[in-house]
Amino acid sequence: MKRTILTSQGASTFTITNQFTILLIESGIVDIRVNGENIKLASKESILLASGQSYVVQRMEETSQIFKLEFDPYELFHPRLSEEYVTPYLAGDKSIHILKRERTHRSIVHTIEQVVNHLQVDGPLKRMDATLQCAVIWRYWIQQDGQGMNNEKKLESLRNMLAYIHLQLEDKLSLAQIATAGNVSRSECCRLFTTFGNTSPLAYVQVKRMDRAVVLLKDSTESVADIANRLSYSSVSHFVQTFKAHHTITPLAYRKKYQTKRAE
Repeated sequence: MKRTILTSQGASTFTITNQFTILLIESGIVDIRVNGENIKLASKESILLASGQSYVVQRMEETSQIFKLEFDPYELFHPRLSEEYVTPYLAGDKSIHILKRERTHRSIVHTIEQVVNHLQVDGPLKRMDATLQCAVIWRYWIQQDGQGMNNEKKLESLRNMLAYIHLQLEDKLSLAQIATAGNVSRSECCRLFTTFGNTSPLAYVQVKRMDRAVVLLKDSTESVADIANRLSYSSVSHFVQTFKAHHTITPLAYRKKYQTKRAE
């Protein structure tokens, strides 16, 4: 069970859910692209996503905040109950369910808020309390028809291409290699990334390399030149320019800033 806070400050790349996922809009108005379709959500509205769905937060107001909750339904119940109340519903066609500001949705949105509150306070029973509330949410999920947007074959290709990118991130990657990983043509590869993530395959590679660069700058003593070479950049200057474009700061300045914070 995991809680994450998403704000307008963070860069948003599209994500494939690997657990049951809840996005709760705590404040503001947010545009989210789910399985290639746009959804607008306001404060106290939410979306429930089955594992294997694609989403990207496209626009958030500066004051907006999203709570993301992820959990494995199998962890909520005894194995015998899981056989009856989890396994059959993971194999179904349901992909998403949207909770708007309607009277019939208020109770379950309140339950989601309780999980968020339990996970952000200290206490010996917080995880048990959060688990009980998550079981209530799962009960609600399996009772709903859900909405469509389940393009399973396209999502399977996309998942394979993302997995390939993540594994080969430190190698030179071509569009042809990425497309082959998804068993699609190069044009279909670009279409899938545009439809589901509002980005291109190579732009996604660039973003993920910048994420990896941040980790290497924090957790290793490798020089900037070595990191640039490790991430397959043709030159150090290209790497520095790309890093600054993504993070508004140079790699050396980032490392110095992080080390200063860690020392405080």
